[in-house]
Amino acid sequence: MAGTTTYYGISYPTSTDYVKDGASAIQTVATGFDSAVAIPTYNAQTGTTYTFALTDVGKTVTASNASAQTYTIPPTASVAWATGTTLYVINLGAGVVTFAGGAGVTVTNTTQTLAQYQSARLVRTALNAWTVTPDSGPLSGMTLVSSTTIGSTVSSVAVSGAFSASYDVYKIVVANTVTSATANIRLTLGSTSTGYYYTTVASLFSGGTYSTQNAAANTSFITVIGSVASSNVSSSLEVISPFLAAKTFVNSNYVNVDGGAAGMVAGYLNDTTSYTAFTLTPSTGTLTGGTIRVYGYNL
Repeated sequence: MAGTTTYYGISYPTSTDYVKDGASAIQTVATGFDSAVAIPTYNAQTGTTYTFALTDVGKTVTASNASAQTYTIPPTASVAWATGTTLYVINLGAGVVTFAGGAGVTVTNTTQTLAQYQSARLVRTALNAWTVTPDSGPLSGMTLVSSTTIGSTVSSVAVSGAFSASYDVYKIVVANTVTSATANIRLTLGSTSTGYYYTTVASLFSGGTYSTQNAAANTSFITVIGSVASSNVSSSLEVISPFLAAKTFVNSNYVNVDGGAAGMVAGYLNDTTSYTAFTLTPSTGTLTGGTIRVYGYNL
């Protein structure tokens, strides 16, 4: 009977009855070689959650969803992971991918997330221990994190999965939205910020009149866009360190196309919460149309 031993993932016969076992031994070598040099295959995932399987070994798992996604590594008791198993993941979607461990599984750096077009390797380092190693860390250049279309006559727009540990600063661009009434469009980190903002608003109107308004403290929002009824409004904001458990700083510039006004806003949220999402809400009325794009970059 033929025995086998394994080198670099290929099984070779160690002893063979050439009459009885020769053909099967050659087939074992050929199959192992084909497996080792095969063109990579893919497991395309489009949901917001996924649990890795043994069949993912040797493949590239592609994540593609506009919303935040969680990818879970199950324990060895559920999946017979081999020592040194490596899983490959690439994020093709706008939603950020976060990794999690199943029951009893430790992932040494779950804060490592994947923005769009980033990839990583998940390496099994012990029985139920894994390490996420990004193939290439976030670059200093700006990367699109998410894109949201504002619907028709909505009272608010929430953008989830906007912030993570991947970037230090986020640029939020709100383009071509319309308010149904005289209103300010307000930014809230998360859905219900419990801290308070200190803000200063400076506005320059088309008539040449310049005015400065000091907003009251202890409010749960920061005004990001000054607008008037049925106005086409665009704004560009920078949000500094929203994911860190520290004060979050915001700078904004807006243009009110139909109302002929432009302005600047600066302030900070005085709490120590780590935020992953934000919400835009008009002070009165609704929003219609336009887009919200979030970009990330490192200092």
